[in-house]
Amino acid sequence: MGWLFGVVMACYLFLGGYALTRVHEAETRKDYFRNHETGASYYVARVCDCPTERERSIRTVLQLEHQFGESSASRAVTGKVIAYFPKSDSAFALRYGDLVAFPAPIREVSGPKNPGEFDYRDYLLRRGITGQVYLRDDDWLDLQVNNANPIYAFSYRVREILLASLRQNGLSDNEFGVAATILLGYDEKLADEVRKNYVAAGSMHILCVSGMHVGIIFLLASFLLGFLNRNRWQKTLKQTLLLVLVWFYAFIAGLSPSVLRASLMISFVIIGEMIHRKGFVLNSIAASAFILLCLNPNNLFEIGFLLSYSAVVGIVVLQKPIYNLLYFNNMLLDKAWEITTVALAAQMATIPYTLFYFNQFTSYFWLSNLFMTPIAFVVVITGMVLLLVAWIPYLNIFVGRLVWGAVFVMNWIVAKIESLPFSIIKGLYVSDLEFAFLILAFVLLLLAVSMQKRRLLVAMLSSLLIVMVSVTVRLYSADTQHRMTFFSLRKHTAVDFVNGSEHIMLADSSLRADESTIDYSLKGAWARQHLSAHPQMVGFGDDFENDYLSKKSSLVSFEGKLLAVWDDVAFSDSLAYRIPVDYLLVRGRQKPDVQSVVNSYDAKMLIVDGSVPRYLAEKWVAQADEKRLPVYDLSAGALVVDLGE
Repeated sequence: MGWLFGVVMACYLFLGGYALTRVHEAETRKDYFRNHETGASYYVARVCDCPTERERSIRTVLQLEHQFGESSASRAVTGKVIAYFPKSDSAFALRYGDLVAFPAPIREVSGPKNPGEFDYRDYLLRRGITGQVYLRDDDWLDLQVNNANPIYAFSYRVREILLASLRQNGLSDNEFGVAATILLGYDEKLADEVRKNYVAAGSMHILCVSGMHVGIIFLLASFLLGFLNRNRWQKTLKQTLLLVLVWFYAFIAGLSPSVLRASLMISFVIIGEMIHRKGFVLNSIAASAFILLCLNPNNLFEIGFLLSYSAVVGIVVLQKPIYNLLYFNNMLLDKAWEITTVALAAQMATIPYTLFYFNQFTSYFWLSNLFMTPIAFVVVITGMVLLLVAWIPYLNIFVGRLVWGAVFVMNWIVAKIESLPFSIIKGLYVSDLEFAFLILAFVLLLLAVSMQKRRLLVAMLSSLLIVMVSVTVRLYSADTQHRMTFFSLRKHTAVDFVNGSEHIMLADSSLRADESTIDYSLKGAWARQHLSAHPQMVGFGDDFENDYLSKKSSLVSFEGKLLAVWDDVAFSDSLAYRIPVDYLLVRGRQKPDVQSVVNSYDAKMLIVDGSVPRYLAEKWVAQADEKRLPVYDLSAGALVVDLGE
């Protein structure tokens, strides 16, 4: 009957988890601000996150507390919104816990508008954020009241002091950004180029405060408190101090899933020593995951949570069997092989997630970790020493130089590895079904290794075979695809013409120079269609012709379809006949004039581009409706025209 008890407990846990998830959803609460928007004139909210400086604004998260209306008394409300402020003295003065007032309404966060685009709305929703506001200086008021959680306020204040210590002791620019990220989990000053180098080198985990960092803190503190080992009471005091230090570090490091997982696991070890019980690693991992999911069920959908736990499970279960495959008499080679096996085990565990969420694979992760792991230890230890001696003249400068040198070497190594050919392979799309079978294959591998059952390896290989067959079918289908995609991009124009595995992008000059928009909005669609991430770009003023596409002036012919572009130059009303076209694309800041369009073209559909300002786009749509001309506004999302095989 043991199995029956297991089934009943599994049902209880599933139903309890579902109920807990519903409780955490803001929309289910009666006082959720969206339920009382009618008549709202302004809100009072608390700054619940440290304001961070962006390229053009100050960003923070506001926790709504009260809603006021013109004809109603104040109402207590709940909900979180992301807020953007222009860079000004008043915005820079904002601190965690400050109360501010701002006018209604609160805008909804738009979902992805292009195929394969990152779902930013869902990303925020998992964090309880369901709206956004853009507040100019005269749109909001600082109420000069601070209602901060004292624990978090103390944590943020300490982190600011420690960041100032890093700046004052010789760290700046890229070295400061990396050191602040590694030591304190503060990545706001990490340059995009440096971040890309670490991703391409397969060393992004070095920048994430995780088990390695918490473990080093634990070992360093345990060594410094080694004098408290004389009797039982001293040992209890030492273990209590270690618990406090570990969680203090977790707080100033931002309480990310990885640092929470490591802190909980080390806490289990410390508590086990206090009660003279020795734990089992996998049980500690499962217990920490259970606690974090009880605190916030949405952690299960956080990529950081999934990567952190998958990596540590892979290392615990797979590292030793992989290490035992080879034996080296030389101690240096043996250590190098040990570090490599840790990287291999972690990579095997996380590869389904990197393929599914990021559509990429880092080729030199093993080489990167071979050099980066020892240097990371040096950075963490010297960095912590620097934070301890920051107030001691001369010594702080000496230690600061050591930290700067170690971080400089790290940045140099990842830059060199990133520059190697095929350092990162992009465009590796994995479907939902394929992702599920990759996860199944990984679970079967873990069971086969831990239970030593070879039959499970056959099941694992079968799962991988299903993935390979599915990928082969998709690749075959991609060779026969023909479609046009009108992308929905704010202030930009992009039309993709796909012929099999080739494609030509018709784009404006500003988009071609905007790598971040291309990465965010376009490359997801290209990965899904197995297309190159670097297509040939054709400008609107260029003429172009190849085997399947012809562009002359403002007319584009593709697969029997004719597209016309209506921008700054349009035909006059004196044409002898109207040009028949399938699609007419309106772009740019032009005065709406559908009558001139009708006089020049016999169009089956008018498409209003995202580069058209909203107030003009609405007029274009209204005039087209009056003329009974079919119209599509790309602000609603991309238009994909599948032309068949």
